Amino acid sequence: MAISFLKPLERFIRTLLIGSGSPFKGQIISSISDAIQLPHSPRILIIRPDKLGDMLITLPTIKAIRDAYPKAHIDILAGKVNLPLRSQLLHYVDDCLLYDKTLRSIFGLYRTLPKRQYDIAIDPMDNPSTTSGFLIRMSKAKHMVGIQKSNAHVYTHCVVPKDRKQTHIVERTAQVLLAFGINPEEISLSIPYQLDDALIETSKHALLRAGVNLSKPLIMINYAGGFQYRSFTVESLIPWIRSIQQVVESKDIQLMICAEKKHEDDMRSIQEATSILIAPFVHSFADFAGILAAASMVLSPDTSVVHLVSAFQTPCLAFFVEDTTGTAYWTPYDSPHECIISGGPTINDVSQEMVMKSFLSLFTSTRFFPIDTQYQRLQG
Repeated sequence: MAISFLKPLERFIRTLLIGSGSPFKGQIISSISDAIQLPHSPRILIIRPDKLGDMLITLPTIKAIRDAYPKAHIDILAGKVNLPLRSQLLHYVDDCLLYDKTLRSIFGLYRTLPKRQYDIAIDPMDNPSTTSGFLIRMSKAKHMVGIQKSNAHVYTHCVVPKDRKQTHIVERTAQVLLAFGINPEEISLSIPYQLDDALIETSKHALLRAGVNLSKPLIMINYAGGFQYRSFTVESLIPWIRSIQQVVESKDIQLMICAEKKHEDDMRSIQEATSILIAPFVHSFADFAGILAAASMVLSPDTSVVHLVSAFQTPCLAFFVEDTTGTAYWTPYDSPHECIISGGPTINDVSQEMVMKSFLSLFTSTRFFPIDTQYQRLQG
């Protein structure tokens, strides 16, 4: 059923479940001493129905909860956009539930969630979300925890937030761990992402068919972000690809561009002008991760790619449009990187001089491995 048809109904349900403008009357959690007393094997719900990148940066928090409560039953409520991470989530959770903004989904969750009798439900978002708010209320969990913000009245417990201007999003999200008695400052919050042997072999074969030499290193350029203003254009990309080619040619490093199938015409135009390799088009995010893992260095305007390669500890040159809200940029977490921030409304307003300066800074500090070796490193 169309989302537009559901909007009035969805708003009505949200109003019934969460009200509006109510003050927070619950308990504040500012340290592990304020943690909620949970049973040895608690039933836990994690609410994360938003973008793929949001789920990636929440993986360290999910893993930390599983590590602290190995016998817990943990469910995660995902959305259609981030459900492609299901295989990674199932390393740490028991079940992935789907919220897809259909009438069937809304009423299905309305019936199902309370029956699961959760001891605790958490909303790791540090900005207000009416969707997450009404879903957490819908759960009827004994304890409902979120980060303190303008819609805090939907929670029974609020975690004191970290400074949005100074603190990385991974660490801001991990503040909900205080509710479980876990100090996020005392554990690793590196993003976990597991590649299995079968995926690596499939990725190798796909790269070989694309003309890649597995005995040489690879630099990958990701062409497009989730929005038009965060996607490159053919005209802006060609000049600095040529400049990068002059740098890597003497080092015998391969250069490849990747994107979704819908960008194929643009990629062919770039290939015609530069002779760059084109990454194989794949059918799943897992397959894409397998291809991306081959690279010793990645350039990307897309934050989901940025967070994914940080899980691999792959050096990354990340492109951002200036954020006027003062919120810290979603840079690669705990991994080598350089960032370029456009002074204009799109990433294509970045000058070639700026790109090459940042590229050379990262390039000179990066260790490049043949693709075969790069995969072996990731296999541990």
